[in-house]
Amino acid sequence: MVIIYIFLFLSSAFLDSNGFATAQKLDAIGGKGGKLWDDGRDHDNVAKVYIRGGLEGIQYIKFDYVKSGQSIDGSIHGVLGNGFTHMFDIDYQNGEHIVSVDGYYDKSGVMQALEIKTNKKTSEVIGYPKGNTKFSLGGVSGKMITGFHGSADKALNSIGAYFTKVPPTKSELVGGWGGEYWDDGPNYDGVRKISVTFISTVIRSIDTDYEKDGQVVTSHHGNKEGETQEFVIDYPNEYLTSVEGTHNYILFPDHYVLVITSLSFKTSKGRVSPTYGVVSGTKFVLESQGNAIVGFHGRDGGAFDAIGVYFSPI
Repeated sequence: MVIIYIFLFLSSAFLDSNGFATAQKLDAIGGKGGKLWDDGRDHDNVAKVYIRGGLEGIQYIKFDYVKSGQSIDGSIHGVLGNGFTHMFDIDYQNGEHIVSVDGYYDKSGVMQALEIKTNKKTSEVIGYPKGNTKFSLGGVSGKMITGFHGSADKALNSIGAYFTKVPPTKSELVGGWGGEYWDDGPNYDGVRKISVTFISTVIRSIDTDYEKDGQVVTSHHGNKEGETQEFVIDYPNEYLTSVEGTHNYILFPDHYVLVITSLSFKTSKGRVSPTYGVVSGTKFVLESQGNAIVGFHGRDGGAFDAIGVYFSPI
């Protein structure tokens, strides 16, 4: 069996009005027959995949896409004949996305079987793979498929894809609701340094040095009165991956307020910072497997009231 792998170095990039790459087009793989079809790259995600199979191969494929949070019906590529239809559902509302498509095509250039892989699950092999040429489309860390193209006539002849970077995800805040809300946003490449100011009962402030396009951008939130300590991350050889801490009710100054009482940080190399502040109250962990922390948001006033993060695939 011949196996063909199609990765991003075979792709072409699309640029937005500012000249930044917005998607990459992976060339279609399979047979040369059929009429070209192209669903485009301007989607946020894929909601469902419909595959119609039969004895002669994959008859058609259809994708429902996501745009601005809404599911959009796609077009059928191929024909409807005698066979079986499989529907593969992607839980896009909870961060699921397609990472690769594996398939098989025969000597005549007709797709015989397909398998869809997401970041959470894998479909069954739909069709009859035995004795055919296998290919794998995608499977690149930190990338997701947001569109497809290919060729089809009386059957599906070829399939290609549009790849884009997996968008960052925003965690919920942990801690209290005092102070004012702030948000550094997710548009950084990584974290270089964190400086934490604390006293005997609470965290007072956090300063973060972010990496952005080769430049250091510093943000400050909270009150600088207290002891300050630094934790340096060796970016880009190391990433910030986890924030642990505690939050508790503190009398401040004449009523109780829920605030962050301690913080510690962990990196992709397994290094762990000292614990800043005093461990008291309820423990929390902000961490997502396979992701780096690329931004913070939170609340602060006289103390550091709450903290949340942005995750992005490493």
